[in-house]
Amino acid sequence: MSRVARAAAYWAEMPRRMLQQYPEQTIFYATFGVASAVLLVAKLRNVTAEGPKPWYRGYYSVVRPDDPIAVNWRKPEDYPAPYLSTKIPSA
Repeated sequence: MSRVARAAAYWAEMPRRMLQQYPEQTIFYATFGVASAVLLVAKLRNVTAEGPKPWYRGYYSVVRPDDPIAVNWRKPEDYPAPYLSTKIPSA
């Protein structure tokens, strides 16, 4: 029997062996482990994807000058607003 065939037989038998030795842990990781892996992949896809830009996008985008939404956009220097600055002492 070749090495590849032995490895394939080992991995094919592993779920049955794990269920016999550790039934609760195997069932737990088979459900929640797979679900968390799916959620992790979805989060990573959202983080690495080219998603929506920050609210001040009008600063570096070409827009119509009469666009009613673009008129209210602020430059990045204006953010955060002065009242949200950490330089102001608070109670």
